[in-house]
Amino acid sequence: NPSCYLSPGSEKIVAAMLSRLIAAFCIIDDALQAMGYKDDPQAKTPASAILTLALLAALEFGGKHNKALALAKDLGLFTHVPSPSRFNRRLHALYPLLLPLLHLLAQVWKHLHQAQAYALDTFPLPACENIRAPRSRLFPDKAYRGFIPSKRVYFHGLKLHLLVDDGKFVHEVNLTPGSLHDLASLLLLPLDLPEGAELYLDRGYESHLYEDLLREAQEVVPMVIRRRNSRRYLPWMQYLAIVGRRVVETVGSMLHHLFPRRIHAVTQEGFVIKVLTFVLAHNISLLTQKMAG
Repeated sequence: NPSCYLSPGSEKIVAAMLSRLIAAFCIIDDALQAMGYKDDPQAKTPASAILTLALLAALEFGGKHNKALALAKDLGLFTHVPSPSRFNRRLHALYPLLLPLLHLLAQVWKHLHQAQAYALDTFPLPACENIRAPRSRLFPDKAYRGFIPSKRVYFHGLKLHLLVDDGKFVHEVNLTPGSLHDLASLLLLPLDLPEGAELYLDRGYESHLYEDLLREAQEVVPMVIRRRNSRRYLPWMQYLAIVGRRVVETVGSMLHHLFPRRIHAVTQEGFVIKVLTFVLAHNISLLTQKMAG
């Protein structure tokens, strides 16, 4: 029974899920064609189907590929559903396409939604419990040991840097070791923003030098939540910055709702692939809703 893989609710849930998957498959297939990607003639399952199965795992099963493949086989979603090992190899082969695919979808979103406000934030992605950090095989170096100031706790893993707009769409994404400062995302991300756009930042990104560079070089208006002893502290600006930055916190909550308690991966590349598929699933869900509306 295919519904046994899903949360209780049966036929309506399955029908809604299938409609989302069909829309996701069409978007991914068109995007890959626009990127000039061509499948190997011997491939039984196209790349668009592989990515759609990865999205199914991200949306419904917390990234568990085995469950997504079993459900796809029971429902007959595709003519040929690969085995878990074959699927894993195909997905790793498509890894270089994930960031260009996210960039292309962001360009499509800009035609559907004219955003004037953006927000940048960093979220910790623990790879294991703190007590297991010295024995971590996935991320063995001390560079992955990070600190969460808001919770005053350490974690071992990666940091997820997200640039989102006021429509909750993720435009740019990057992953860095946990020890890297949040301010590094201002240098690592392209920050391809329209002129005059407002960029909301929290206290971790406060840097007068970088703010002036953004304002002069890219004509972006930085809206920073500042410390009270800052020379540029203005009470009324703080309220606007706090309110404008809420959208990125909402996106972080939406992604954490998709994440499992711990992201299971055997290699660092597999960990990054799963994180990027979660972000891709979030963006494609917004695109399908926007197109349907």
